Amino acid sequence: MAPSISTISAAPGTEHHDETQPRWPARHFHGLGYTLTILTLGSNIPTALYGLYRADLGFSPLTQTAIFAAYVATLVPALFLLGPLSDRIGRRPVLLAGLAAGALGAIVLATAHTTGWLFAGRLLQGLSIGACSAAGAAALLQHVPAGHPRRAARAATVTAAGGCALGPLWAGLAAEYLPHPLITPYAVFVLALIPALVTLLTLPAAATARTPGRLLEPPRVPAPIRSVFTRAALPVAASWAVAGLFLSVAPAWITGLLGTTNLLVGAAAASLMLVCSVVTQFSMRGLEPLTAQRIGLACNLLGVVGLALVGAAPNLILLLAVTTCVGIGHGLTFAGGMQRVSAAIATHAPDAGGSVLAAFFTCAYTGMALSSLAVGLLMNHQSATTAVTEFSIATALVTVIALVLNISRHG
Repeated sequence: MAPSISTISAAPGTEHHDETQPRWPARHFHGLGYTLTILTLGSNIPTALYGLYRADLGFSPLTQTAIFAAYVATLVPALFLLGPLSDRIGRRPVLLAGLAAGALGAIVLATAHTTGWLFAGRLLQGLSIGACSAAGAAALLQHVPAGHPRRAARAATVTAAGGCALGPLWAGLAAEYLPHPLITPYAVFVLALIPALVTLLTLPAAATARTPGRLLEPPRVPAPIRSVFTRAALPVAASWAVAGLFLSVAPAWITGLLGTTNLLVGAAAASLMLVCSVVTQFSMRGLEPLTAQRIGLACNLLGVVGLALVGAAPNLILLLAVTTCVGIGHGLTFAGGMQRVSAAIATHAPDAGGSVLAAFFTCAYTGMALSSLAVGLLMNHQSATTAVTEFSIATALVTVIALVLNISRHG
């Protein structure tokens, strides 16, 4: 049985709630969901705009890969340091810092007139997502009505996947059909941050008690939950590796295969995959998290094999089927993994939520980063189709290992 919200919030370093006033935690919970969705949306706006940036600034595909590397260069360290920091000083200061970095990054990108500005903007966006991912998921776990860890876990994964889906779709739509395509997407995003700022400013301050330890230290996974964490996180890394491909190089690859220059087409493929992920997460109520991850890994395996087939024989119907399959697999593995880890935190480590979730999101975003960087670098030395095929083989092997690991031992 999951502990009550009062049990969770009584732990050191968490916020206090009054169970007699359920509307307040519900308000904070939904506001946090909106905040995380919008911030993730903003960080994925550049996905659909790289073609325009290349045309305006004249940089190579290798430079585009380096720009993405800049994003990762701040995202992962921020996750490592700021997730655990939120256990020490409370969620609100860390989330406010992440929101400020996201807004500043959007302003820098909207006014970019050299490649250096793109690097600076992506560095700030990586800092924003790194700061908010683990701290935001831990805050959702603390503020979820009735102290239900599965609902909090579903909210955390839906906001991450939903923001990733909406970012490229919004940017592609704005770039094709609205004026000032390199400014409008970011301007609307910054305006959308205003309700998020209100949410964070009204979030209850951290309790006086603090989790003991240094302010800045790497995330730790307590021994009682280490085994389930490892088996839950590996499938998530594999699923985000495929998502990373769809969010980075796949839009340009897909438009090339289909012979179109419409920016919305490639962005829609990335968004469709993550929309399928979000729909799947909402539809998996009653499905045990371990079972969900097993099914998701099987879908992931079929999806990466399908990607190789699309490269060999481009076909729109096959592409849609593969995109849907990958999205379903992503939704099941990501949500299932988050639910397993969140339940373990609520039961065995309520005072280390930020630290454990920092490690969890580090696994997810590392998978995404490695796939994007690897395929981007390979594409500078061989065709995009060959690079995607090689990626598919490598990801299929990791997926099989994760599937065996989660079948050979009961989760």
